[in-house]
Amino acid sequence: MAVADLLQVSGLTVSGDNQQLLLDDVSFSMRPGEVVGVLGPNGAGKTTLLRCLFGALRQFSGSVHINGRDISTLTDRQRALQVAAVTQEMPADFQLSVRSVIATGRTPHQHWFTGKDPDAEKVIDEAVRQFHLRRYLDRDISELSGGERKRVMICRALVQQPELLVLDEPCNHLDIEHQLSLMQLLRKLPVSSLVSLHDFPLAARYCDRVLVMKQGRLVAEGPAESVLTPELFENVFAVRANTYSNPWEQWSFYATSLPFFSCTKKQKDQAHAHSHLQLSDAVRQSGAA
Repeated sequence: MAVADLLQVSGLTVSGDNQQLLLDDVSFSMRPGEVVGVLGPNGAGKTTLLRCLFGALRQFSGSVHINGRDISTLTDRQRALQVAAVTQEMPADFQLSVRSVIATGRTPHQHWFTGKDPDAEKVIDEAVRQFHLRRYLDRDISELSGGERKRVMICRALVQQPELLVLDEPCNHLDIEHQLSLMQLLRKLPVSSLVSLHDFPLAARYCDRVLVMKQGRLVAEGPAESVLTPELFENVFAVRANTYSNPWEQWSFYATSLPFFSCTKKQKDQAHAHSHLQLSDAVRQSGAA
């Protein structure tokens, strides 16, 4: 028996204030348990897409269904029981302990009248263990580094126990150890994860599939090794890339900027914005780990 899709996105279109299309007829689906990466240059529409899924952006045409239900018909609580999000914005300016921030992830599970949640302590303890946050629990979140706060917010999303995790560049601010640990954890979790990334080898190593976006459109979809071709790097990211299997039989690449004089105007704009693409320590480590 075929497994029903967890998420179905059909014809998703979003217009900005100036009527410019931020998303243009985006359609895809996700199966239960999948980890799907969203790739694309800055301004491609990745964050806009994710915001539609977790309810931060509700003015769109097309449809989004989760477990067969139109998300526009769900209450905030019903949506929170289905989808949890980790955005690029992180709390830093208010006085809450790490323990309190993580505990807010259990709000959708609290009884509407008594506020009780008999599973809260067990679920929170397990998530805190997975993210190695026990020694931070009594600290004020404003005292933590950007990477530490990011781990707290991902932990908070996990204790929400959703069926779909939506993560917008979750590896930003994380050191190499926690980037790898996070992606490994996403592979093990009994939930689906849709995660935007700028690290191509991490996407190739840990994502079942990738969605590649350019100027609001979905231009490629499939396993990273088959999708991330030299032609795609040139057309979407305005770089020249050689792709290969490294000594550990993992997909990898080497990229250089396109010669500026040979680019089209559109490519020149992209090349100027992405004039120097360096592999991060995380990229090198993900290839050697």
